[in-house]
Amino acid sequence: MRIIFINSRLVLVAGYLCFSVFTFAQVQKPSSCDNLDFSHGDFTNWTGHTSIYPAGVPGCGIDNPTPPYASRGTGVFAYYYNTGIVNGRQTIMSAPIMDPFTCDNVSELPPNEPYCARLGNGGFGFWGDGVEYQRDYLSYTISVTAATSLLTYKYAVVLQDPTHDPASGGPHPPPLRPRFITSIFNSSGSLIDPTCGYLYVYVDTLVNGFRNCPYAQWRAEGDSAHADVETVYRAWTTVGVDLRSYIGQDVTLQFETWDCGVGGHFGYAYVSARCDSFSVQTQTCSTNGSVGLTAPDGFSYKWFPSGETTRSITVFHPNPGDSVYVNLTTENGCQTSVGTKIYPTIAKANYKVNPLVVCLKDSFAFKDSSFSYYTGNNSQIPILNWNWNFGDGMVSSIPNPNHTYSIAGTYTVNLTIVNANGCTDSIQKVVQVLPTPVADFLTSDVCAKTSASFVDLSQISGSQVIKDWTWVFKDNNDTSLLQNTSHAYYTPGTYRVNLFVTTDHGCTDSISKTIKIWPSPRADFSTTEVCIGDTTFFSDQSLKSDNADNIMSWIWDFGDNSSFSSDRNPSHLYLKDSTYQVELIVTTAKGCIDDTTINALVHPRPTASFTANPLCKSSPVTFQDLSTPAGAIASWNWNFGDIQNTTSNVQNPTHSYDSSMVYYPKLVVASAYGCKDSFRMPVDIPPLPIVSFNADRYDGCSPLCVNFIDLSFSGSDSITTWNWTFGDGDSSALKGPPHCYPNPGAYSVSLSVGTSKSCKQNLSWSDMIHVYPHPKADFIANPSETSETTPFIKFTDKSDSADYWRWSFGDNTQGALAKDTSHTYSQSGTYKVWLYVSNQYGCIDSIAQEIVITPEWSFYVPDAFTPNDDGKNDGFIAVGVNLQDFEMRVFDRWGSLIYYCSDITKPWNGMVNNGADGDGSKIAQQDVYVWKITFKDVFNAPHSYIGHVTLLR
Repeated sequence: MRIIFINSRLVLVAGYLCFSVFTFAQVQKPSSCDNLDFSHGDFTNWTGHTSIYPAGVPGCGIDNPTPPYASRGTGVFAYYYNTGIVNGRQTIMSAPIMDPFTCDNVSELPPNEPYCARLGNGGFGFWGDGVEYQRDYLSYTISVTAATSLLTYKYAVVLQDPTHDPASGGPHPPPLRPRFITSIFNSSGSLIDPTCGYLYVYVDTLVNGFRNCPYAQWRAEGDSAHADVETVYRAWTTVGVDLRSYIGQDVTLQFETWDCGVGGHFGYAYVSARCDSFSVQTQTCSTNGSVGLTAPDGFSYKWFPSGETTRSITVFHPNPGDSVYVNLTTENGCQTSVGTKIYPTIAKANYKVNPLVVCLKDSFAFKDSSFSYYTGNNSQIPILNWNWNFGDGMVSSIPNPNHTYSIAGTYTVNLTIVNANGCTDSIQKVVQVLPTPVADFLTSDVCAKTSASFVDLSQISGSQVIKDWTWVFKDNNDTSLLQNTSHAYYTPGTYRVNLFVTTDHGCTDSISKTIKIWPSPRADFSTTEVCIGDTTFFSDQSLKSDNADNIMSWIWDFGDNSSFSSDRNPSHLYLKDSTYQVELIVTTAKGCIDDTTINALVHPRPTASFTANPLCKSSPVTFQDLSTPAGAIASWNWNFGDIQNTTSNVQNPTHSYDSSMVYYPKLVVASAYGCKDSFRMPVDIPPLPIVSFNADRYDGCSPLCVNFIDLSFSGSDSITTWNWTFGDGDSSALKGPPHCYPNPGAYSVSLSVGTSKSCKQNLSWSDMIHVYPHPKADFIANPSETSETTPFIKFTDKSDSADYWRWSFGDNTQGALAKDTSHTYSQSGTYKVWLYVSNQYGCIDSIAQEIVITPEWSFYVPDAFTPNDDGKNDGFIAVGVNLQDFEMRVFDRWGSLIYYCSDITKPWNGMVNNGADGDGSKIAQQDVYVWKITFKDVFNAPHSYIGHVTLLR
């Protein structure tokens, strides 16, 4: 057994187990034993126990106490015992914070792991009590295989120092001091080895790796404990255990913490563990061809044959199959060894590039040809990483990259490969990038349909020379192979010209420039057609075809051999009517020219003349145009000289004058070209006849017939024609016509008369005749058809425009004068009801509707009768109204007919055949009898019924 002593001056103790991968530092692979490293963040597969003993008693029987437990302070058994995880006693830790009882020098998590467990408690906070004599443990059972034959556990321990407790008066016995214990048991519950399977730590003497934390320091931070003494702590320590002798067996790892047996000091630990294969880890390659070896963690080391004492060593230039082993010693003196054979991995970097010389801007194609294999069996080892450095600051990580350099020169290209075992190798090769020529040329913009010149200005550095030129003109893809060339453009626009140059080493360059082909302006102008003697004006309407090239000059030729003009908008007076060809030439600032020719027309003037044939006032006067030349005149403008200044623009108009007098109409004629002339002459207008008429009546109900009377006269010649319009669409040519108006309304009447000289006059009489409407009779009968049992009818007026009503009901009874009324009929039948109405003008209307009162029939049969001559219900017969051809038959239960009648007024009296058969004294017995009744109703429809009647005596 190995015991680690801790300086008794220390105050704070802690025991804590943890194992997991610390994700924000370097990553450690998970343990081969599920959750041995608490990687689940819980206590899966772990067993926990907690016990409390009386103070001053060393404690025993914790694994199997016998109830009832001893009282506090007596006996040897625990008086508190719990199997299971108790939060605060066994606690998962996940925050990488510093433990305050270590003066913030120890993390609560092991390096690079996210979880661990704290076992026991301290003296403050929700997890601390520090009283009694407490013992806590955690255990985990491992099934040992080759993959789990290496057990590695880590611990950090914090123990309060009871040897310096001022209240104790002296040190506590070692069995009662706070402690941390690690035990490894076999399947029978015994330690696998007293040295290799046991670790016992308590406060006594100073041991390497332990430090103390003064009480005053952590107490000043606000912490409290049950005794004002220091703590002693040890930072995270790793211990390895060789389990290869137990492959195929189960072993149990157990961590324990005890606080002070006197009852006043605490102890706890942080713990973590993992299991792996017990072997030497071999790094079989490196950049210098050496092999790295790493022994299991948690031991001290001595390597053979090198004699090195570090956990990891490097073997330089080993031969395949060389043997190496290492002796391992734990902290508590347990020894073992492990070895391995070395088989290096060969990794060889190489690549191909062809050609080794390219022109600038051309790319190199690099093709990897590296290889890698394991010397143990010559198997291929995959290459995982390719690191290319092209020597210009650019890199790549793909196997076969392409690369283009931006600057000409010589470059060293380095390839470094890394295989699946981490082996690397590098190779360098040199490539050359030749400079490319610099293509350039000079040209200038031109106008369309002219040739542009192109001058080569290309250059090349070094010993190369330019030997080929290719020009591409983008207007029609024409090309030229001359160094200096020209090209004619026919369509305006901006064109791209490409020049491709090639050196004697095949390096090329190109340049693209644009040339502007200026469009010609569009010469255009407008002019007005004029009459002889008027000035012709010209308006320039030429358009520049590009906003950057303005028209700068104008040259006019007027076509009559006169002088040219350079005005932009000139005028010119022609001396005779004719058609002249006028030419305009315009020039832009860029020298582009265009011209156009337009005809200028100078027209002759017409001669105006007309005749008129006057009749009388208001009769149309016909005007006849006599202007010349007849075919050249396009418009006529008449002013008839009346007070209204009435005008017309037809060639031969008509016009009626309002007064009998002399008028002076005027005609202005214009040719199609706007040339004008005028003419005026007098016109004498005679007077019109006077129109007057009357009628024999002016109003009445429709239809209204009226006789009209003519009262017109003429002072110049006799009236020979009459034209009446009656306002309803009808007319008449009689002197005194009759006319009938069928529809209500107000009608205006007009009369037009004409004399023998065709002088006409008319007169209208607005709303002369008034024809009044008749009212519209209508009513609703409710109901219009009913039976004689409910012969009451209600009549509701629905007439339109009525103010008087008279009703006739069609049954020779007294009528009614009310708007709405009602009537009750005394018997069935069909009746015609009349409604007569009139309105405020005395106009009348009427309407008739038929009312139907239908007859009804009814039928009822009783279900029992009592023929006892008490005057009540003594006979059986049907009761009905409006029945015809009535027959009734009664049968007994054997179907024999015992009564028949065809008169509904003769009931069955309960005797067989009503006493008419035999002596008439045969009485029908009390029983249920069947009856059958047939008849026709009032509508002559047949009916047949069968039922039962009960005879009661």
